[in-house]
Amino acid sequence: MTSLVAVAGTLLGSFLTFLFQRKTADRAEAFTWRRLTREERLTAYSSFAEAVVAYRRAQYDPFHRGIEDRDSPAFVDAKTESYHRRMIAQQALFRVQLVTEDPGPVQLAERALEATRLIAEATDRPSLEDGVERAKQALNDFVLGAGEYIRT
Repeated sequence: MTSLVAVAGTLLGSFLTFLFQRKTADRAEAFTWRRLTREERLTAYSSFAEAVVAYRRAQYDPFHRGIEDRDSPAFVDAKTESYHRRMIAQQALFRVQLVTEDPGPVQLAERALEATRLIAEATDRPSLEDGVERAKQALNDFVLGAGEYIRT
């Protein structure tokens, strides 16, 4: 009888040790997953913001070159650069979409990209400045919203 109690105690102890170790391992794995996901989101969000800032900057040149001469090579080069920067920003948006489960940051990113695209529709300096301000605000909204999402 004593042997049976000893064997049962040993088995119970081994089983409880296994459960505690498994729970600890699961917690460590979940923590690592959350940390890596957070880092991936942070990278995607900051890359998107950087790409949109570069795109916004590239939107200025076609406006100024178009005032000078819409047929000039400088105007064509400025439009080409603007399209290139838009493509890079669009790729960064795709990455934001891939790493984000919540639709909020994605919608804010889409609005920031669209507001930046609309700068190209400016017909005079006041409309250019207004478009730039709307694009800046939309990007700021994205950064604040994404930051909230990362912190939670």
